[in-house]
Amino acid sequence: MAKSDSKRKKPTENMGLVLFDEVGGICPKCTKPLMKKSKGQMIKLFEIAHIYPNSPNPHEAELLKNEEKLSENIDDESNLIALCRDCHKIFDNPRTIDGYREMVSIKRELQRLSGLKKSWFDNSIDKEINKVIASLASFSGEALEELSLEALKIDSKSDKTLGGLVKLKIKDNVRYFYSDIKSKFSELDKSEPYTSDMIFSQVKTYYLKLKKQGLDQTQIFSALTDWIKNSTGCKNTEISEILVSFFVQNCEVFS
Repeated sequence: MAKSDSKRKKPTENMGLVLFDEVGGICPKCTKPLMKKSKGQMIKLFEIAHIYPNSPNPHEAELLKNEEKLSENIDDESNLIALCRDCHKIFDNPRTIDGYREMVSIKRELQRLSGLKKSWFDNSIDKEINKVIASLASFSGEALEELSLEALKIDSKSDKTLGGLVKLKIKDNVRYFYSDIKSKFSELDKSEPYTSDMIFSQVKTYYLKLKKQGLDQTQIFSALTDWIKNSTGCKNTEISEILVSFFVQNCEVFS
């Protein structure tokens, strides 16, 4: 059993900022804002909760004795989460198995998303891809050369973890934009040989890292979209999704 001091340690101000940032400024349980502006001042509306209790009473110790702990150090960041005051009170009183398991699941997802954000800085993508992004951003809505339905690879590459709506989005993106994007990469290679090969390799490497982490196909599609947006400065989610769909068809993703 994890050792805990009878005296609760107050999280530092920096820890509070880290945990506030982890949940994106909203309560991960009820989505209430965790800060508000009043009379020109920012008012804190959240508390830091221990997922596994700081000083479990006999009932809690017995209740959670076979449950997963996110850290043996009760005051470690992994065992702390920012909640609004109401959700903190409900979570603590009374402590339940279902409530505990839900909070562990929420924290694990927050850790996964935080890890992905940190990985963006360690995995770059060649800046030349911005020329392809600029081309997509200037799309006027005119008809493009469509890829035949028979040429689509997503049906043979997807598994049951790829959501139906995401799969349909990939199909549409590939059908209408694949040929045009392929042409744009060919143009890049004429001015800078092997540029497309470098970009394809970078995408493949990051895809494999996500796959190694155990992400399913829907999560991978979303993670790659966020990576391209943040690595290139692209503000348009749809453009990033079109590019990820291209890489699915071009075999860097889900291969």
